[in-house]
Amino acid sequence: MARYVSQWNWSDFSQEWSQTAAINELNDAVGAERRARRRDLESVHSAIGKGLKEVDSRVEAVADQVGLLLTWTDLRFRLLELDENHARREIRSAFRALAEGRPARLPDLPDLPGYWLPPAAAAILPLLLRGRPGANAKAPATGLTTGLDAARGRDAVRAELFNLAVGRCFGQAVLVDAAFLRLIHDPADLGECDSGLIANGWRALWEHAALGAFGPPALVQLTGRLRELFDPEKVDEAETAEWDRAIAGFGAAEGKTPTVAESSSALRAHLAAEPAHVDLAGLERADGRWRRYLEELIEEPSPAEYPIVDEMDSLGLDDGPDRSRPSWAEPSGTPAALLRRDLFDPEAPVALRRLALDLTAPLLRARLEHAHANLAAPEPTVIAVRRRGETIDVTASGHAADALTGAEERIGRGFSTGGPSKPLFTTIAAGLGALALGLAAFGQWALAVVAALAVLIPVLVYRGDKTKARKETEKRDERLADFRAALFAARADADTADKEHAAAHRADRTALERLLAALPAPAGATE
Repeated sequence: MARYVSQWNWSDFSQEWSQTAAINELNDAVGAERRARRRDLESVHSAIGKGLKEVDSRVEAVADQVGLLLTWTDLRFRLLELDENHARREIRSAFRALAEGRPARLPDLPDLPGYWLPPAAAAILPLLLRGRPGANAKAPATGLTTGLDAARGRDAVRAELFNLAVGRCFGQAVLVDAAFLRLIHDPADLGECDSGLIANGWRALWEHAALGAFGPPALVQLTGRLRELFDPEKVDEAETAEWDRAIAGFGAAEGKTPTVAESSSALRAHLAAEPAHVDLAGLERADGRWRRYLEELIEEPSPAEYPIVDEMDSLGLDDGPDRSRPSWAEPSGTPAALLRRDLFDPEAPVALRRLALDLTAPLLRARLEHAHANLAAPEPTVIAVRRRGETIDVTASGHAADALTGAEERIGRGFSTGGPSKPLFTTIAAGLGALALGLAAFGQWALAVVAALAVLIPVLVYRGDKTKARKETEKRDERLADFRAALFAARADADTADKEHAAAHRADRTALERLLAALPAPAGATE
């Protein structure tokens, strides 16, 4: 609408009305403008308020983070001020220098009550530093035996595992032999492993002893300890089922289930493999478990540090010392599961396999005998022959006679083989012929000819019906012959299948018996 007063009005009233309308329009425009500015001002005030709130929130978050960081820093400094932490750093530096071939010095380690690492390190480091250039390996205040006994008194498992790891990493047989003898009889308490499970550290001890890393006496000690841990007659149902699956599926190709003969033959060859030479030095370099365990033992916080470490963990900053369970204390498996793995794993060293077979032979024999006893003779092969809804079960010995008779009758009912009645058609033809003769005798030649020609009708109908019946009979006979041929072929196929199944059954039994004969003789058996 135009915002001016029109001058083209013919009366004063019209002029006044036009001015009033223009004034009202202007007032409306001014009011709308004021409302728009008021809304804009309110939006600005709201945005400023939100911004101030966000700034306050961020400031509070930053303040919280700063407070959290200050708390963490304070805890960190408290941790660093502990004598236990300082001792761990000194021990870590000495062992790293030794591992890297750098000059190392013997740290001055105070005796810290309740902490096993300082006395163990103070007793062992002089032995490692002896004869190294630049080392200050003076005799310790306490002897090797005294220091190790003090460490064992505070934490026997960690102290012995430390001795063994140091001995393996730095070639100190005197440490290895003593630690092995103690650890081999204390697997249940090795670390914080769950009840009934073997810890990774003890599993490493097990594997290396089986491979000859600790000498023949160690293998004898290990075998005796494992006999205490594993009773083949007390294996639970779940583990027994795992053994059955391992036996049945041994040597299986991808996507294929082996026969009993295949799995038994493959397992017999697997168990008969001769042990190869084991490069213990190469195994140690490739394995690296003892070095990792040694690092974990040194880096693990001391009992005095645990409260501070737990408080640092509660802050959730994902920093600071690791409070989780060390890898050497993680469970590796039950004795039965580990022995099963060693026995059936094609990649496992033969020495471990031999040890597993020595310990599990009674269980393996029991499961194989169970499989042999349940190896039932195959059932006769049954082949179903179906023809147009008719089914007969056929075996190598044949089929039920009444079933064949009933099937043939039902097949025959589907065909019209009866044929026309010859006496009936003969009678009709004779009657028509007599009628033709009678008409001729009375001089009705036209009708006589028609009657004579009519004689051909029953003759033609008879011949047509007879031909149709013959064709139906031929079809029925072909159908029955095909059915009998199928029965004969099915009987031959069933006989062939029975022979194949019998041969496979004999092969399964023979392979199982050979495998059983190849196992170590049961305890107490005589020749």
